[in-house]
Amino acid sequence: IVMAFLSIIIAAHNAQDTLDATLQSLQNAIDNAGDDVEIIIFNDSSNDSTQDIIETWLPKLPNAQSRYVEYRNVGHVRNSALSLASGEYITMLDSDDRLKPGSIRDAVAFLQAQRPDMLLTRLLEIRDTHKITADWQGFSPVALSQHQAITRFLQHKDFQAHLIGQFVHRKLYESNPIPSMVCYEDFAVFPGMLMQSSKIVFQRKGHYYYIKRNDSLSSRLDASKIATLVECTLQMEKIFPQSFRHLINCHWFDIYSNHRQYLTDAQLKLVMQRVKALYSFSFFFSSDVRFSYKKRVIEALWKK
Repeated sequence: IVMAFLSIIIAAHNAQDTLDATLQSLQNAIDNAGDDVEIIIFNDSSNDSTQDIIETWLPKLPNAQSRYVEYRNVGHVRNSALSLASGEYITMLDSDDRLKPGSIRDAVAFLQAQRPDMLLTRLLEIRDTHKITADWQGFSPVALSQHQAITRFLQHKDFQAHLIGQFVHRKLYESNPIPSMVCYEDFAVFPGMLMQSSKIVFQRKGHYYYIKRNDSLSSRLDASKIATLVECTLQMEKIFPQSFRHLINCHWFDIYSNHRQYLTDAQLKLVMQRVKALYSFSFFFSSDVRFSYKKRVIEALWKK
C-alpha cells in the first residue's frame, strides 16, 4: 500500500476539452517528487471522452487511481476521494485549471520541512490561457497568525474559501468533512479549518492558474444556491469569534446588495437584521473594514 505524503484530488465532469492540459501541467508540477505524491481522479457522470483521457494518463502519473461515479455532486465527490487519500497533506486541482512547473515538487519539500496546518496560496485568476507563464520561484510563504488569516479571508484579500490550490493537513479534513453540496462546499468547511489551525502560512506568488470561464458556477445563480450561501454564512457566524462580526456583516451586506431578489421572506428578514447592525459607530471605526464597504453602507443608508 502506498502511503503518500501529498494527495492530489481531481474532480472531473465532462472535462474533455481541458483535462489533458491540466494533467500535463500536473505532471510538470510534480517533476521528480513522484514518490511523495498520489493522484486520485474522480470522474463524476461524464458523457464525453473524459474517461478515455483519464485512462491514457493514469500510467504516466505517479501512484494514480481513478473512480467513475454518478453523484452529480462535487461535495460528495471530494469527500469520497478524501476517503481514499493516504497523504498527510491534501490539495485539490480542478479539471480545467493549470499548475506552474515544479510547483508540487516545491510544495512537498516545503511541507516536509515546515509542517504547517495550512499552506495557503493566492490563485492566479485568468481568462486567457495564452497568458500562462512557466515562471516560478518556489515557495517562500509568510507566517500568518490565526487572527490575520481569518481577517484576510473575511476581507476576500489574498485567499477565499477555495480548496483548490491550497495545501491542508489531513486532520483538518477529518474534523471538517465536506458536505454533499453542489456548490459552496469549500465555504462550508474553510472557516472551521482556519479556527482549528495554529500554524498557517501564505504564499503570495501563486502556483495555481484558476481559469475563469463564462459559464462557471458563479455566473449561474439561483435561489437554491443563494439559500446555500445564506446557510454557509450563518455557519461562519457561529464558528468565528464575535470580534469578527463587522467583517462577517459585510458578507451579509453583499448578500443583501447582490442577491436580494433570490431571498425568501424569512431569509430577507434574517439578512436585514444583520445589515442593520452595520449602522453603528464601531462598524465605521473598525480598522478591519475596508473603506469601500463603509462607503457602500453609507450610500445604502442614504437611499433609505
